[in-house]
Amino acid sequence: MERTIGVVAENRPGVFSRISGLMERRGFQVKGVTAGVTQQPGRSRFTLVIAGDDRKASQAVRQIRKMVETVEVADLSSGFCVERCMMLMKFSLPAERRAELFDAMNAFPHTVASEHGDTVILETTGTGENLDACLETVRHLGLVEAVKSGPLALDARTTTTTF
Repeated sequence: MERTIGVVAENRPGVFSRISGLMERRGFQVKGVTAGVTQQPGRSRFTLVIAGDDRKASQAVRQIRKMVETVEVADLSSGFCVERCMMLMKFSLPAERRAELFDAMNAFPHTVASEHGDTVILETTGTGENLDACLETVRHLGLVEAVKSGPLALDARTTTTTF
């Protein structure tokens, strides 16, 4: 089981290092992480996917909340969370085989990020599971390389918090 934890913290040097150090010291297995700035100046958002149940997620939230730089932290694993990852996939295939690739990709939202000679790079977004399924669908179609981002997640409910 995986749990998604959202953290808004002060945007200062070393905050990410402190969060990852805390996760390591407390024995949390981090399965995915994303970090970036927010709409609020001086604030960063971290999205962590950790292995564990409700108890483990609650423990992670309590530990992160104790950090001085933490502004807000929440378990976003409820059904009200919108979570997305991005994946880039590089293919090497001649132009006459591209129709087969694009037919296979019709089941997944995607854009062509780059085309150059026999190389095509596609970009797609979705849940981690959706992207894994996409990768399996096109693996045999000249896939050379793929990279998947960590998760981005927001609570879909209207709230008055900084999330």
